[in-house]
Amino acid sequence: MFGLAAMAALMAMAFAGAGSAMAESTALCDTMPGSGEHEVCPAGHLVKHVHEVTLESKLAKLLSSVEVECDVLFLGDVTTEGLLSKAAGAWLTIVGKFTYTNCNCEVKETSASSTIEVLKLGHELADVKGKGVVLVICIGINCEFTGEGLLGHALGPLLAEETNGEVRLEEQETKKLAGGFLCPKTAKLDILTTPLSPTYITE
Repeated sequence: MFGLAAMAALMAMAFAGAGSAMAESTALCDTMPGSGEHEVCPAGHLVKHVHEVTLESKLAKLLSSVEVECDVLFLGDVTTEGLLSKAAGAWLTIVGKFTYTNCNCEVKETSASSTIEVLKLGHELADVKGKGVVLVICIGINCEFTGEGLLGHALGPLLAEETNGEVRLEEQETKKLAGGFLCPKTAKLDILTTPLSPTYITE
């Protein structure tokens, strides 16, 4: 989830990743890019809009003194800079909003938007990080958490357990903003999201 503490994706893990020194240029593609040393998205198939959701019965969880659960939706646009960047090691940037529903507490995004960044590490594998702020009000607590510092991993459809690909974070510790009321000392985020349509991780 880049969600309950600002997913960040949309946005990261259950598998080992390559080091950032091996990072390649990053693109998201709506069609299989083929195979080879460098998988390049065919012309006209770059993903410009990202729509990620948690799956039924797989709620995002903020684990703390109070366990908060929600369905999460992220809707965002790949920035022009992200679409044009061909530099190795350049993060692809997605700007959008998180929506939280079916929560056992009140949860809402309080930042104007959230930013998700994606960096291709290898075949159908990427790091995912994000920025954003989420307010949680539950059983006497009233606290804002930031997604800054969260790191997840993405898998494309060819490697993921989920049909369209996935972004996963497991027990990632969130940061609490100053202020608030009865805020827990620690809060860890678990989230798995998947795109609504197949999204391949390419160059």
